[in-house]
Amino acid sequence: MKYRAYFDVPIDTVTKNMRGSSPYLLERLIEELDNAVDIKLSFFLYNNPFLHEKLEQLSDEGCLVHIYSIPLNGYTKQSVQIHNPIKNRSFPSSKYKYAEKIYRRIEEKLYPNIKLSLFPHTYVWYKQLFSRGKEAYSLHNKSMLVEMRDGSTKCISLSSNLAFADPPHSDNLLVVENERYATNMFRTYFDLLDRHSLSLAEYKEFSLSKYDFEYQVKPTDLDPDNYYGCYYTAPFITYNGQGSNHFVQGKIIDFIKSAKQKIYVCSQHFMDIDPFDKAARSVLTSLGELADMSPLMEIKVLKQTRANNQAQGKRTHIAEEYIKRIKDAEQRYLSPTVHDKFIIVDDKIIVMTANITPTQFAWGYPHAMKYAVNNEVHIVENCFSEINSFHFIEDIELAENYKAHFQTLWAISNEI
Repeated sequence: MKYRAYFDVPIDTVTKNMRGSSPYLLERLIEELDNAVDIKLSFFLYNNPFLHEKLEQLSDEGCLVHIYSIPLNGYTKQSVQIHNPIKNRSFPSSKYKYAEKIYRRIEEKLYPNIKLSLFPHTYVWYKQLFSRGKEAYSLHNKSMLVEMRDGSTKCISLSSNLAFADPPHSDNLLVVENERYATNMFRTYFDLLDRHSLSLAEYKEFSLSKYDFEYQVKPTDLDPDNYYGCYYTAPFITYNGQGSNHFVQGKIIDFIKSAKQKIYVCSQHFMDIDPFDKAARSVLTSLGELADMSPLMEIKVLKQTRANNQAQGKRTHIAEEYIKRIKDAEQRYLSPTVHDKFIIVDDKIIVMTANITPTQFAWGYPHAMKYAVNNEVHIVENCFSEINSFHFIEDIELAENYKAHFQTLWAISNEI
Protein backbone atom coordinates (compact mmCIF):
# COMPACT_ATOMS: atom_id res chain seq x y z
CA MET A 1 0.00 0.00 0.00
CA LYS A 2 1.39 3.38 -0.98
CA TYR A 3 0.41 6.95 -0.19
CA ARG A 4 1.79 9.89 -2.10
CA ALA A 5 0.89 13.52 -1.64
CA TYR A 6 1.85 16.62 -3.57
CA PHE A 7 1.44 20.21 -2.39
CA ASP A 8 1.37 23.63 -4.00
CA VAL A 9 1.63 27.01 -2.28
CA PRO A 10 1.55 29.74 -4.93
CA ILE A 11 3.61 32.91 -4.66
CA ASP A 12 1.34 34.78 -7.06
CA THR A 13 -2.34 34.37 -6.12
CA VAL A 14 -3.68 36.74 -8.77
CA THR A 15 -2.37 35.75 -12.21
CA LYS A 16 -4.45 33.07 -13.93
CA ASN A 17 -2.18 30.67 -15.78
CA MET A 18 -3.29 29.06 -19.05
CA ARG A 19 -2.33 25.67 -17.54
CA GLY A 20 -4.97 26.10 -14.86
CA SER A 21 -5.07 26.95 -11.18
CA SER A 22 -2.05 24.78 -10.29
CA PRO A 23 0.42 24.00 -13.10
CA TYR A 24 2.59 22.13 -10.57
CA LEU A 25 -0.16 19.74 -9.44
CA LEU A 26 -1.26 19.35 -13.06
CA GLU A 27 2.19 18.05 -13.98
CA ARG A 28 2.27 15.67 -11.01
CA LEU A 29 -1.15 14.32 -11.98
CA ILE A 30 -0.10 13.86 -15.60
CA GLU A 31 2.92 11.85 -14.39
CA GLU A 32 0.68 9.64 -12.24
CA LEU A 33 -1.49 8.85 -15.28
CA ASP A 34 1.33 7.43 -17.40
CA ASN A 35 0.67 3.78 -18.37
CA ALA A 36 -3.01 3.95 -17.41
CA VAL A 37 -5.41 1.60 -19.21
CA ASP A 38 -8.69 2.80 -17.64
CA ILE A 39 -9.45 6.20 -16.12
CA LYS A 40 -12.65 7.35 -14.48
CA LEU A 41 -12.67 11.02 -13.55
CA SER A 42 -15.22 13.01 -11.53
CA PHE A 43 -14.52 16.77 -11.49
CA PHE A 44 -16.85 19.59 -10.50
CA LEU A 45 -15.23 21.69 -13.24
CA TYR A 46 -13.60 19.97 -16.19
CA ASN A 47 -12.07 22.53 -18.53
CA ASN A 48 -8.29 22.17 -18.33
CA PRO A 49 -7.05 21.80 -21.93
CA PHE A 50 -3.68 20.35 -20.90
CA LEU A 51 -5.22 17.64 -18.74
CA HIS A 52 -7.59 16.80 -21.57
CA GLU A 53 -4.68 16.71 -24.03
CA LYS A 54 -3.04 14.07 -21.81
CA LEU A 55 -6.24 12.02 -21.71
CA GLU A 56 -6.52 12.21 -25.50
CA GLN A 57 -2.93 10.97 -25.80
CA LEU A 58 -3.64 8.07 -23.44
CA SER A 59 -6.83 7.20 -25.30
CA ASP A 60 -4.83 6.97 -28.53
CA GLU A 61 -2.71 4.36 -26.74
CA GLY A 62 -5.83 2.33 -25.93
CA CYS A 63 -6.75 3.75 -22.52
CA LEU A 64 -10.49 3.96 -21.81
CA VAL A 65 -11.46 7.34 -20.34
CA HIS A 66 -14.82 8.22 -18.78
CA ILE A 67 -15.28 11.79 -17.55
CA TYR A 68 -18.12 12.85 -15.25
CA SER A 69 -18.84 16.51 -14.67
CA ILE A 70 -21.62 19.11 -14.58
CA PRO A 71 -23.54 20.72 -17.46
CA LEU A 72 -22.13 23.81 -19.15
CA ASN A 73 -24.69 25.88 -17.22
CA GLY A 74 -22.40 25.52 -14.21
CA TYR A 75 -19.45 27.33 -15.82
CA THR A 76 -19.23 31.10 -15.62
CA LYS A 77 -18.99 33.07 -18.86
CA GLN A 78 -17.24 35.97 -17.14
CA SER A 79 -14.20 36.96 -19.17
CA VAL A 80 -10.87 37.14 -17.34
CA GLN A 81 -7.27 37.65 -18.40
CA ILE A 82 -5.30 34.42 -18.85
CA HIS A 83 -1.51 34.52 -18.80
CA ASN A 84 0.58 32.62 -21.34
CA PRO A 85 4.02 32.32 -19.68
CA ILE A 86 5.65 30.98 -22.86
CA LYS A 87 4.75 34.04 -24.92
CA ASN A 88 4.66 36.33 -21.88
CA ARG A 89 1.31 37.78 -22.81
CA SER A 90 -2.29 37.58 -21.66
CA PHE A 91 -5.53 36.94 -23.48
CA PRO A 92 -9.23 37.11 -22.50
CA SER A 93 -11.19 33.91 -21.94
CA SER A 94 -13.58 32.21 -19.51
CA LYS A 95 -14.22 28.92 -17.73
CA TYR A 96 -17.24 28.36 -19.95
CA LYS A 97 -15.33 28.85 -23.21
CA TYR A 98 -12.80 26.10 -22.55
CA ALA A 99 -15.34 23.71 -21.06
CA GLU A 100 -17.45 24.17 -24.19
CA LYS A 101 -14.43 23.46 -26.40
CA ILE A 102 -13.60 20.25 -24.55
CA TYR A 103 -17.22 19.06 -24.38
CA ARG A 104 -17.53 19.65 -28.13
CA ARG A 105 -14.35 17.68 -28.87
CA ILE A 106 -15.74 14.74 -26.91
CA GLU A 107 -19.15 15.03 -28.57
CA GLU A 108 -17.52 14.96 -32.01
CA LYS A 109 -15.89 11.63 -31.03
CA LEU A 110 -12.47 12.66 -32.26
CA TYR A 111 -11.16 10.21 -29.67
CA PRO A 112 -13.67 7.35 -29.44
CA ASN A 113 -12.14 5.94 -26.24
CA ILE A 114 -13.21 9.09 -24.35
CA LYS A 115 -16.75 9.42 -22.97
CA LEU A 116 -18.37 12.30 -21.09
CA SER A 117 -21.40 11.95 -18.82
CA LEU A 118 -23.17 14.77 -16.97
CA PHE A 119 -24.64 14.73 -13.48
CA PRO A 120 -27.19 17.58 -13.50
CA HIS A 121 -28.47 17.08 -9.95
CA THR A 122 -28.86 20.35 -8.00
CA TYR A 123 -29.62 21.03 -4.36
CA VAL A 124 -31.15 23.88 -2.33
CA TRP A 125 -32.29 23.83 1.30
CA TYR A 126 -34.53 26.90 1.13
CA LYS A 127 -36.50 28.40 -1.75
CA GLN A 128 -34.22 29.79 -4.44
CA LEU A 129 -34.88 32.20 -7.27
CA PHE A 130 -33.97 30.18 -10.35
CA SER A 131 -31.41 31.70 -12.70
CA ARG A 132 -29.99 29.62 -15.52
CA GLY A 133 -26.23 29.57 -15.18
CA LYS A 134 -26.31 29.86 -11.38
CA GLU A 135 -27.53 26.39 -10.47
CA ALA A 136 -26.13 24.81 -7.31
CA TYR A 137 -24.82 21.50 -8.63
CA SER A 138 -24.16 18.85 -6.00
CA LEU A 139 -21.10 17.31 -7.68
CA HIS A 140 -18.23 19.01 -5.84
CA ASN A 141 -15.49 16.37 -5.66
CA LYS A 142 -12.31 16.06 -7.71
CA SER A 143 -11.56 12.34 -7.85
CA MET A 144 -10.07 9.76 -10.19
CA LEU A 145 -9.98 5.96 -10.30
CA VAL A 146 -7.03 4.83 -12.41
CA GLU A 147 -6.30 1.25 -13.46
CA MET A 148 -2.69 0.78 -14.54
CA ARG A 149 -1.12 -1.51 -17.14
CA ASP A 150 0.71 -3.48 -14.43
CA GLY A 151 -2.59 -4.28 -12.66
CA SER A 152 -2.21 -1.71 -9.90
CA THR A 153 -4.94 0.76 -8.97
CA LYS A 154 -4.73 4.41 -7.97
CA CYS A 155 -7.43 6.35 -6.12
CA ILE A 156 -6.71 10.05 -6.55
CA SER A 157 -8.32 12.97 -4.73
CA LEU A 158 -7.54 16.65 -5.22
CA SER A 159 -8.58 19.79 -3.40
CA SER A 160 -8.31 21.57 -6.76
CA ASN A 161 -10.26 21.29 -10.02
CA LEU A 162 -7.07 22.43 -11.82
CA ALA A 163 -9.58 24.62 -13.62
CA PHE A 164 -8.72 26.90 -16.51
CA ALA A 165 -9.46 30.55 -15.52
CA ASP A 166 -9.32 29.79 -11.79
CA PRO A 167 -6.83 31.79 -9.69
CA PRO A 168 -3.96 29.98 -7.94
CA HIS A 169 -4.57 28.58 -4.44
CA SER A 170 -2.76 26.35 -1.98
CA ASP A 171 -3.87 22.84 -2.87
CA ASN A 172 -2.93 19.20 -2.47
CA LEU A 173 -3.17 15.98 -4.47
CA LEU A 174 -3.42 12.59 -2.75
CA VAL A 175 -2.66 9.26 -4.43
CA VAL A 176 -3.73 6.06 -2.66
CA GLU A 177 -2.30 3.02 -4.47
CA ASN A 178 -3.49 -0.58 -4.09
CA GLU A 179 -5.50 -0.04 -0.91
CA ARG A 180 -8.44 -2.45 -0.84
CA TYR A 181 -11.06 -0.35 0.93
CA ALA A 182 -10.34 2.84 -1.01
CA THR A 183 -10.49 0.89 -4.27
CA ASN A 184 -13.82 -0.68 -3.25
CA MET A 185 -15.25 2.74 -2.40
CA PHE A 186 -14.04 4.42 -5.58
CA ARG A 187 -15.34 1.58 -7.76
CA THR A 188 -18.72 1.67 -6.02
CA TYR A 189 -18.89 5.45 -6.30
CA PHE A 190 -18.14 5.51 -10.02
CA ASP A 191 -20.58 2.66 -10.65
CA LEU A 192 -23.38 4.56 -8.89
CA LEU A 193 -22.39 7.86 -10.50
CA ASP A 194 -22.54 6.19 -13.90
CA ARG A 195 -26.03 4.84 -13.20
CA HIS A 196 -27.26 8.31 -12.27
CA SER A 197 -25.53 10.32 -15.01
CA LEU A 198 -26.62 11.21 -18.53
CA SER A 199 -24.72 11.01 -21.78
CA LEU A 200 -24.47 14.26 -23.74
CA ALA A 201 -27.27 13.07 -26.04
CA GLU A 202 -29.47 12.07 -23.09
CA TYR A 203 -28.88 15.40 -21.38
CA LYS A 204 -29.83 17.32 -24.52
CA GLU A 205 -33.08 15.35 -24.69
CA PHE A 206 -33.74 15.93 -20.97
CA SER A 207 -33.11 19.69 -21.32
CA LEU A 208 -35.71 20.09 -24.06
CA SER A 209 -38.54 19.81 -21.56
CA LYS A 210 -37.03 20.08 -18.07
CA TYR A 211 -34.85 22.26 -15.88
CA ASP A 212 -31.80 20.71 -14.25
CA PHE A 213 -33.45 21.07 -10.83
CA GLU A 214 -36.05 18.54 -11.97
CA TYR A 215 -33.38 15.82 -12.24
CA GLN A 216 -34.18 13.49 -9.34
CA VAL A 217 -31.94 11.00 -7.56
CA LYS A 218 -32.74 8.21 -5.11
CA PRO A 219 -30.09 6.77 -2.77
CA THR A 220 -28.69 3.24 -2.73
CA ASP A 221 -27.88 1.74 0.67
CA LEU A 222 -24.31 0.52 1.26
CA ASP A 223 -22.61 -1.48 4.01
CA PRO A 224 -19.86 0.83 5.39
CA ASP A 225 -17.79 -2.16 6.54
CA ASN A 226 -16.87 -2.71 2.88
CA TYR A 227 -15.26 0.74 2.72
CA TYR A 228 -13.34 1.12 5.96
CA GLY A 229 -11.45 4.42 6.04
CA CYS A 230 -12.68 5.78 2.70
CA TYR A 231 -16.16 7.15 2.04
CA TYR A 232 -18.15 9.30 -0.34
CA THR A 233 -21.04 11.57 0.42
CA ALA A 234 -23.55 11.70 -2.43
CA PRO A 235 -27.31 11.97 -3.00
CA PHE A 236 -27.24 8.39 -4.28
CA ILE A 237 -25.55 6.91 -1.18
CA THR A 238 -26.72 5.95 2.30
CA TYR A 239 -24.76 3.81 4.77
CA ASN A 240 -26.84 1.31 6.75
CA GLY A 241 -29.86 3.50 6.13
CA GLN A 242 -28.18 6.71 7.28
CA GLY A 243 -27.70 9.64 4.90
CA SER A 244 -24.12 9.62 3.62
CA ASN A 245 -23.42 13.20 4.75
CA HIS A 246 -24.60 12.50 8.30
CA PHE A 247 -22.64 9.23 8.36
CA VAL A 248 -19.36 10.82 7.25
CA GLN A 249 -19.78 13.78 9.59
CA GLY A 250 -20.11 11.31 12.46
CA LYS A 251 -16.90 9.58 11.34
CA ILE A 252 -15.07 12.93 11.27
CA ILE A 253 -16.28 13.84 14.76
CA ASP A 254 -15.24 10.42 16.13
CA PHE A 255 -11.84 10.84 14.44
CA ILE A 256 -11.36 14.27 16.03
CA LYS A 257 -12.39 13.03 19.46
CA SER A 258 -9.73 10.31 19.27
CA ALA A 259 -7.02 13.02 19.51
CA LYS A 260 -4.49 12.79 22.33
CA GLN A 261 -2.19 15.74 21.56
CA LYS A 262 -3.08 17.90 18.57
CA ILE A 263 -5.66 18.81 15.95
CA TYR A 264 -4.84 20.96 12.92
CA VAL A 265 -7.73 21.96 10.66
CA CYS A 266 -7.05 23.38 7.20
CA SER A 267 -10.12 24.28 5.17
CA GLN A 268 -11.17 27.02 2.78
CA HIS A 269 -14.31 27.46 4.89
CA PHE A 270 -14.80 26.35 8.49
CA MET A 271 -18.22 27.30 9.83
CA ASP A 272 -20.54 24.29 10.11
CA ILE A 273 -22.24 25.88 13.09
CA ASP A 274 -26.03 26.21 13.41
CA PRO A 275 -26.47 23.99 10.30
CA PHE A 276 -29.47 24.32 7.98
CA ASP A 277 -30.20 20.66 8.62
CA LYS A 278 -31.10 20.40 12.31
CA ALA A 279 -30.41 16.65 12.21
CA ALA A 280 -26.76 17.35 11.35
CA ARG A 281 -24.08 17.73 14.01
CA SER A 282 -21.11 20.14 13.97
CA VAL A 283 -17.43 19.41 13.41
CA LEU A 284 -16.63 22.81 14.90
CA THR A 285 -18.47 22.31 18.18
CA SER A 286 -16.89 18.85 18.51
CA LEU A 287 -13.55 20.68 18.80
CA GLY A 288 -14.93 22.69 21.70
CA GLU A 289 -16.29 19.57 23.39
CA LEU A 290 -12.91 17.85 23.05
CA ALA A 291 -11.08 20.89 24.43
CA ASP A 292 -13.34 20.86 27.49
CA MET A 293 -12.35 17.25 28.16
CA SER A 294 -8.66 17.67 27.23
CA PRO A 295 -7.54 21.19 28.19
CA LEU A 296 -3.92 20.60 27.07
CA MET A 297 -4.96 19.74 23.50
CA GLU A 298 -3.16 21.77 20.81
CA ILE A 299 -5.81 23.11 18.42
CA LYS A 300 -5.02 25.16 15.32
CA VAL A 301 -7.53 26.24 12.67
CA LEU A 302 -6.41 27.69 9.34
CA LYS A 303 -8.88 28.89 6.71
CA GLN A 304 -9.27 31.28 3.80
CA THR A 305 -12.47 33.20 4.39
CA ARG A 306 -13.61 35.80 6.89
CA ALA A 307 -17.15 37.00 7.49
CA ASN A 308 -16.88 39.81 4.93
CA ASN A 309 -15.92 37.31 2.20
CA GLN A 310 -19.10 35.23 2.32
CA ALA A 311 -22.83 35.30 1.84
CA GLN A 312 -23.01 33.23 5.04
CA GLY A 313 -20.87 35.78 6.86
CA LYS A 314 -22.92 35.62 10.04
CA ARG A 315 -22.08 31.95 10.55
CA THR A 316 -18.40 32.63 9.88
CA HIS A 317 -18.41 35.34 12.54
CA ILE A 318 -20.19 33.06 15.04
CA ALA A 319 -17.68 30.29 14.28
CA GLU A 320 -14.71 32.59 14.89
CA GLU A 321 -16.17 33.77 18.20
CA TYR A 322 -16.78 30.15 19.22
CA ILE A 323 -13.14 29.23 18.55
CA LYS A 324 -11.96 32.25 20.55
CA ARG A 325 -13.74 30.79 23.57
CA ILE A 326 -11.84 27.49 23.27
CA LYS A 327 -8.95 27.70 25.71
CA ASP A 328 -5.57 28.06 23.97
CA ALA A 329 -7.04 27.34 20.50
CA GLU A 330 -5.45 29.36 17.71
CA GLN A 331 -7.09 30.42 14.46
CA ARG A 332 -5.61 32.14 11.44
CA TYR A 333 -6.63 33.00 7.91
CA LEU A 334 -4.76 33.27 4.62
CA SER A 335 -6.85 34.91 1.93
CA PRO A 336 -7.22 34.21 -0.93
CA THR A 337 -4.63 31.41 -0.75
CA VAL A 338 -6.03 28.52 1.32
CA HIS A 339 -8.06 26.01 -0.68
CA ASP A 340 -6.85 22.77 0.97
CA LYS A 341 -9.24 20.53 2.90
CA PHE A 342 -7.66 18.27 5.54
CA ILE A 343 -7.62 17.60 9.28
CA ILE A 344 -4.55 16.31 11.13
CA VAL A 345 -5.23 14.40 14.36
CA ASP A 346 -1.95 13.43 16.09
CA ASP A 347 -0.27 11.15 13.51
CA LYS A 348 -3.47 10.50 11.54
CA ILE A 349 -5.16 12.52 8.85
CA ILE A 350 -8.42 13.09 7.02
CA VAL A 351 -7.95 14.24 3.42
CA MET A 352 -11.17 15.37 1.78
CA THR A 353 -12.60 17.34 -1.12
CA ALA A 354 -15.22 19.00 1.11
CA ASN A 355 -15.29 22.29 2.93
CA ILE A 356 -16.68 22.34 6.46
CA THR A 357 -19.89 24.28 5.92
CA PRO A 358 -23.57 24.17 6.97
CA THR A 359 -24.50 22.58 3.64
CA GLN A 360 -21.75 19.96 3.29
CA PHE A 361 -23.03 17.76 6.09
CA ALA A 362 -26.72 18.40 5.50
CA TRP A 363 -28.83 15.50 4.26
CA GLY A 364 -32.46 15.45 3.28
CA TYR A 365 -34.38 12.66 1.61
CA PRO A 366 -36.97 13.27 0.53
CA HIS A 367 -36.48 17.02 0.72
CA ALA A 368 -38.90 19.48 -0.86
CA MET A 369 -36.68 21.76 -2.94
CA LYS A 370 -38.40 24.97 -4.01
CA TYR A 371 -37.42 26.98 -7.07
CA ALA A 372 -39.08 30.23 -8.15
CA VAL A 373 -39.27 30.50 -11.95
CA ASN A 374 -41.08 33.49 -13.48
CA ASN A 375 -43.05 34.08 -10.27
CA GLU A 376 -44.11 30.43 -10.18
CA VAL A 377 -42.79 28.14 -7.44
CA HIS A 378 -41.73 24.64 -8.51
CA ILE A 379 -41.45 22.02 -5.76
CA VAL A 380 -39.29 18.97 -6.47
CA GLU A 381 -38.96 16.07 -4.02
CA ASN A 382 -35.29 15.22 -4.23
CA CYS A 383 -32.23 14.28 -2.20
CA PHE A 384 -30.21 17.09 -0.63
CA SER A 385 -26.56 16.06 -0.52
CA GLU A 386 -23.19 17.31 -1.74
CA ILE A 387 -20.74 14.91 -3.41
CA ASN A 388 -17.28 14.65 -1.86
CA SER A 389 -14.62 12.07 -1.01
CA PHE A 390 -13.04 11.45 2.41
CA HIS A 391 -9.88 9.48 3.24
CA PHE A 392 -9.25 8.58 6.91
CA ILE A 393 -5.60 7.53 6.97
CA GLU A 394 -3.28 6.31 9.73
CA ASP A 395 0.18 6.78 8.24
CA ILE A 396 2.84 8.72 10.12
CA GLU A 397 4.86 9.71 7.05
CA LEU A 398 1.82 11.01 5.19
CA ALA A 399 0.61 12.91 8.25
CA GLU A 400 4.06 14.49 8.60
CA ASN A 401 3.96 15.61 4.96
CA TYR A 402 0.60 17.28 5.46
CA LYS A 403 1.82 18.76 8.76
CA ALA A 404 4.77 20.36 6.97
CA HIS A 405 2.40 21.82 4.37
CA PHE A 406 0.17 23.14 7.16
CA GLN A 407 3.13 24.77 8.93
CA THR A 408 4.23 26.44 5.70
CA LEU A 409 0.80 28.03 5.34
CA TRP A 410 0.53 28.81 9.05
CA ALA A 411 3.83 30.72 8.99
CA ILE A 412 2.55 33.20 6.38
CA SER A 413 -1.03 33.49 7.66
CA ASN A 414 -2.73 36.18 9.74
CA GLU A 415 -4.06 35.91 13.27
CA ILE A 416 -7.78 36.22 13.96
